[in-house]
Amino acid sequence: MARIAWITDSTSCITQEEAKQLGIHIVPVSVIMGEEVYKDGVDITPAEFYERMEMMPDLPKTSQPTVGEFSDFYEVLKLDYDCGIAVHISEKFSGTINGSRIGAEMADFPIHIVDSKITSEAMKQLILKGKRLEDEGLDPEVIAERLRGSAANVKGYVCIGNLEQLRRGGRLSGASFLVGNLLQIKPILTFEDGSLVPFEKIRTLKKAQSRVLELFEEAASQKSVNGVSVVYSGSSEKAEDWLHLLKEKYPDLTINLGQLSPAIGVHVGAGTLGILWFEE
Repeated sequence: MARIAWITDSTSCITQEEAKQLGIHIVPVSVIMGEEVYKDGVDITPAEFYERMEMMPDLPKTSQPTVGEFSDFYEVLKLDYDCGIAVHISEKFSGTINGSRIGAEMADFPIHIVDSKITSEAMKQLILKGKRLEDEGLDPEVIAERLRGSAANVKGYVCIGNLEQLRRGGRLSGASFLVGNLLQIKPILTFEDGSLVPFEKIRTLKKAQSRVLELFEEAASQKSVNGVSVVYSGSSEKAEDWLHLLKEKYPDLTINLGQLSPAIGVHVGAGTLGILWFEE
């Protein structure tokens, strides 16, 4: 039986402690705040990041892991593993997948790449599913293909906390940003084939958040859903309310809570709230 290394990047929001417990290897994204560069989840925690971001005059930036970092990483892994399965942030969001692929080739380490088509807690749920399949004795190629099938059925809706950061990151047009500010319209975004796209514009944040809950409830009433996650950035209060509400309404579902890592918070700001799930 092949010894499989499980790999992801820090946008999966898996903490270092969780990674150690679960046997997952994380390649961190770099977060640039002024003149300082931090390894996401290693040198800076989400709490520290969001606190510092509020005091910064300029928005922070991110930098994906380099090919050299991936190559060095895989050189170490191949000493203990026969191959790897790497579940990464959507290729439409970042070039991380390509860096991972080239780095593995340079290190001559066999790897199966899975484009999660999404980010954050949903990536963790894919990896956990993969590890269950590994326990069942499936071959790495089969596991990776199963995970790609699940990734094709990922769903999610989010209310973004900071439109300015989204606009500066090139994910929201200037016109849409202006209208949103003037009319207090809050866009709901969804995931479509690995891209984050506008779904609806709702007047007021409270109504937008209620609509996200409604969209999940519609899906749960019509289809079989699993790997459900409430994701948030900054304060967890509202997310915990949602978690409690959904657990009461769907006692047979396992529903997770995931804080967005600094690498994602750079682009969406504090106050982002959403629900992610898989339809199988």
